[in-house]
Amino acid sequence: MFQFTYNYCDHIEYLHLLAASLGVPVKDNMIWLPRDLGTGYIKVEELANGLQVLFNECILHQPFLFHRNKSDGNGYTLRFDEVRNLKALSVKIGDIILEDNTAIYSGAFLSNSFSELQYVVNAETEGRNINIYFTNEWLDQYAGLKNEGEFLKTALTVPGSVIHFEVLTLAYRELMEQIFELKTEHPLYLAVLQNRVMLLLEKFLRNFYIRLTDETSGYGMSENDVKRMVQIEAILVKDMGVAPPPVSELARIAMMSETKLKNTFKRIYQYGLYEYYQKNRMMKARQMLNSKKHSVKEVGMHLGFKNLSNFTIAFKKEFNILPSQF
Repeated sequence: MFQFTYNYCDHIEYLHLLAASLGVPVKDNMIWLPRDLGTGYIKVEELANGLQVLFNECILHQPFLFHRNKSDGNGYTLRFDEVRNLKALSVKIGDIILEDNTAIYSGAFLSNSFSELQYVVNAETEGRNINIYFTNEWLDQYAGLKNEGEFLKTALTVPGSVIHFEVLTLAYRELMEQIFELKTEHPLYLAVLQNRVMLLLEKFLRNFYIRLTDETSGYGMSENDVKRMVQIEAILVKDMGVAPPPVSELARIAMMSETKLKNTFKRIYQYGLYEYYQKNRMMKARQMLNSKKHSVKEVGMHLGFKNLSNFTIAFKKEFNILPSQF
């Protein structure tokens, strides 16, 4: 098992500490995992407005244990995680221990420097993560927080609260995909990256503040039901080329009635089960076409459309443009 212990710090320092522990060089604020430990990269970008964003796409060949010591600083890390092939996930936040044995995990998670953080993942775990680092000073300077901001910042320092977690909605997923698809050779690379990162941060902090100040907001359901919906959502987006399981099968997995499953899922993700699957499917189609690496036919086949005209109709319905015109 690879073990990495470090003190809370910004992403640039974290990258260099991790590189030294892995025994790999840092080039252009980017490292690649050594082959015996995994495949993939970890990269940090410093944005013009003072934010640091770390993103990575990795497959681990050994179990990894990350242990972050608490600090007296005032830093925050907002993580957007999409992880597959989990056999066991153990997370310790301060004195709180969370364990998850689901095969797929996704979510947005805010942590601060005041809490110890430790997590362990098994070998062959596949992860895509976007981590945004900011401080109280950044909130003052760039977010324009005044009276309400002090209340928000006070709430941000609460360790281990469940209010720090949010599901990955379609809007979050689309922004994440745009970040991962963005190429450094793009003429507006840093400008576009900063825009997408700010949209992620704004959306999370806005929802966070609403949950703090409005007792009627939030999911209004048990933590266990939310966790089950995260599992169902992961099944729906696992493979866009394969039709999702029938509602009866999803209800069995969620251990609830079909009616409760439909209502609960829509309350959290704003769309019905199949509509959510279809929108993610079309988002994937748009991304594949935008890459200019695939023909319309190849995209349609990859996404499970046996009839090209059906793919064309579905794409036009979603984006009001033919895939051949994209």
